[in-house]
Amino acid sequence: MSTNEEIIRELYVVAEGANPDLDRFAALFAEDGYFLDMSSGQKWTGAEVRQPLEGLSSTFPDFHRELLKVYSAADGVIVVELRLQGTHVGDFPTRGGVLRASGKRFDVPCCDVFVMEGGKVKAFHCYNMRSVWLEQLGAGNG
Repeated sequence: MSTNEEIIRELYVVAEGANPDLDRFAALFAEDGYFLDMSSGQKWTGAEVRQPLEGLSSTFPDFHRELLKVYSAADGVIVVELRLQGTHVGDFPTRGGVLRASGKRFDVPCCDVFVMEGGKVKAFHCYNMRSVWLEQLGAGNG
């Protein structure tokens, strides 16, 4: 049986680039598990957890998550300090409208917090620096 940290590391591997393994990504979540993007407030539950990856892979086909540190805490909590990186080649929906492809690279600090239960992701909270991300893409802090 894999440890919680190993499961989370696999989750990042299957989420990489233009062709993420969406089926495997979703299979790593509990049936009622969810993914919450804290910067936008968007939440996806169950099979919906694949939706943010679908959008990111078309907008940023070289999307990469550089894992800096992984912390395993008590009670099945895993905290990951990372950087989100890639190139903006497709339309990116924002609160202020659609940001057209800029060809610009981004490198954004992020922290992900996971709650594991029975070897599955029960909760995934992504704390990305959306204002930094948008500024790097040329949208100010939209």
